[in-house]
Amino acid sequence: MAEQIEEESFAIDIDQMELPPAVAEYGNVHLRPVDSNRRLKQLFWLEFELSRFAMGWAPCFPDWDIKGELMRLAYLHTIHMKALKERIGELAGGGINERARSPVSFREGFQSLSLAPGLAEFAFAYRALVQALLEAYRKLEFEMDPILDAPSLDIFRLIEMDSRTHLEWPERFIRFAYSEQPTLNQRYTSWTLYTNQVILTMQRHAEDKAVKWPTPLAIEAIGPVPAVAAPDVRFPLHDPKIHGEANLLRDSSSPLNDSVKQMIYINATEMTSAESMAYLYYGVQNMPMDFYIDVARHTWDEVRHSQMGVRRLKQLGFQTEHFLWAGTQALTSDNLPTIFPEFYATLTMVAEPCSFFKKRKSIDAFWKFGDALSAVQSEFDISDERMHVDFGQKWGAKLFEHMEDFETAKSVQEKVRAQRLRNVGVQETEIEQLLKNFPSLCGFTTKELVYDQY
Repeated sequence: MAEQIEEESFAIDIDQMELPPAVAEYGNVHLRPVDSNRRLKQLFWLEFELSRFAMGWAPCFPDWDIKGELMRLAYLHTIHMKALKERIGELAGGGINERARSPVSFREGFQSLSLAPGLAEFAFAYRALVQALLEAYRKLEFEMDPILDAPSLDIFRLIEMDSRTHLEWPERFIRFAYSEQPTLNQRYTSWTLYTNQVILTMQRHAEDKAVKWPTPLAIEAIGPVPAVAAPDVRFPLHDPKIHGEANLLRDSSSPLNDSVKQMIYINATEMTSAESMAYLYYGVQNMPMDFYIDVARHTWDEVRHSQMGVRRLKQLGFQTEHFLWAGTQALTSDNLPTIFPEFYATLTMVAEPCSFFKKRKSIDAFWKFGDALSAVQSEFDISDERMHVDFGQKWGAKLFEHMEDFETAKSVQEKVRAQRLRNVGVQETEIEQLLKNFPSLCGFTTKELVYDQY
């Protein structure tokens, strides 16, 4: 009997115990596990909102390199999320469950700052938000016991390694922002003041459900998730009216059409898929957090594939201007509920797995022709896409269940504008008339290649 009692006592879940209020609430310097849990959750949600912030603005930049950089920043935030989520689950107080969402104050604050009127304003807001996050990490690090909460502090040290990347990225846009344009410089100054006010309000009301925000500036936003992704002039778009309706990757005008090296060009086109994934990441609401972690990795992989393809094309003496590239497909409110989940399901359950055979044959051909780098990068491509197929099986069907919550550029804009109208007493029935929107995407397919010609 004694042995049975001891076993049952040991099996008690600490989350189910009748614990007294957190010691820290009484001014004690010692954080209990439940205190650490609550504070880590705040950091987790800040990382999540920053990942959406960066991902949603990637299509706004008319520069292929910067698009990829922003998607990488978003991915790094999700790496931090993943580590924090695991640690939170180890502590009393409950983990990040499938239905969890960011605190209202975080969502509304980030939505307000996402509606930047220009690239420099976005960059300033991103840096200011990252600085606020890092300050929160350092404050909590100071309060945590270096032995008792060492696993949390180990995570903080890893995150600190990425902090320079996040802080240095915006510098090129804000160092001399609009220095020769007085009107825009004045707008930028107003935006910096507004950004600081929003962040201060968010910090003061981190756990509040009803927040009175600073009045939004009367300026037109260019992001996030624009209706058409900003194109890079170095990547001339395929125009069906000029180049015909044929599938872009079967276009006979490609310099590599009759060569196995066409696979390298196919890799280079994957930024189109990455941008579509960015729309997906930003837009879909109420999915489990693991979905966003997986999609961010998938998006960053597509960026890497595009980068390795463009790098290899240039090494072989080509320029991106020698090829045609896919543009974006504008969406309407009618096809929005199906296009995005169909795109994801098609990409992960059809396009990627069906490409394995062609890629394996390409790898054999590249080794045969002595092109080791092209062979190796295709091997990495297959490794990544095996994981993407798993992602598709895991999340493809669930996407169709959440399309009614899809969040677009105008829906975010309208939420902030609605809040402004509420502040001046406009009725909800009038506010509802503002709601409408659509974003955009496009995808690509592969083709059979000429494997016996280099």
